[in-house]
Amino acid sequence: MLIKLMKQEFRATAWMMIPMYLVMLALAVGARFFFDDLGDLGDLLTALCALAVVACILVNVAAMILRFKQNLLGDEGYLMLTLPVTVHQHLWAKLVAAVAWLAATLVMSLVSLCILADSTDFTMGAGGIQVGFHLVSVHGVAVSFPDNGLFLLELAVLGFVAGCTLCLQFYAALAAGHSFSSHKMALSVVCFVLLSMATTVLTEAMPVPEVEFHRNWVATFHLALWVISGCTAVVGAIYYGITVYFLEHRLNLS
Repeated sequence: MLIKLMKQEFRATAWMMIPMYLVMLALAVGARFFFDDLGDLGDLLTALCALAVVACILVNVAAMILRFKQNLLGDEGYLMLTLPVTVHQHLWAKLVAAVAWLAATLVMSLVSLCILADSTDFTMGAGGIQVGFHLVSVHGVAVSFPDNGLFLLELAVLGFVAGCTLCLQFYAALAAGHSFSSHKMALSVVCFVLLSMATTVLTEAMPVPEVEFHRNWVATFHLALWVISGCTAVVGAIYYGITVYFLEHRLNLS
């Protein structure tokens, strides 16, 4: 049943996301291949491509919020919550679809930027980790296999955990806000702000292991990625528990 729910989520959101990706790529290709010939029009296409990237991210977030709100917290909730499906299955179906679209948006944005720049490298921060198709380098020092592949795996894990946590923060705020009888969206925004503040306090209180950053760059980055992923997963688990609690015990569909 979980697979069927995920298929439904992808079908319900694909009509919004796929056209955005096609427009983004079309603008990037147009700007890249006709930039020199079209002059000001090439500059316009480049600006439009950058705006399309931002618009795609915003549409992605809006689709994630609307699907959760309309499908579980609105009138459809009366039907969806009577199906022989647990709240956990509903939540995971939406979570997997939302994170998959977030990942697709990131990939398509990077592809568009690479087309514009005619480059296959992506740099994170000034002099930080550089990820290309052939190698990973830390502060300009090439990282050999197996650290090369391990870095990419760790970045993928961190991206997945961070995406889940971001979605769950929205879900938790919406579920909590819709437990009230009125002003549900306004209270959802308030809950989102409160959750953000509480998360800031929690992450600052989390113990962080001491590392000698200057002695071993590679080991330090490995440790940092796993620590960040673990802390993010703890926050995501808290959001997950809040969401499930309000959906199971405090949901107000009236």
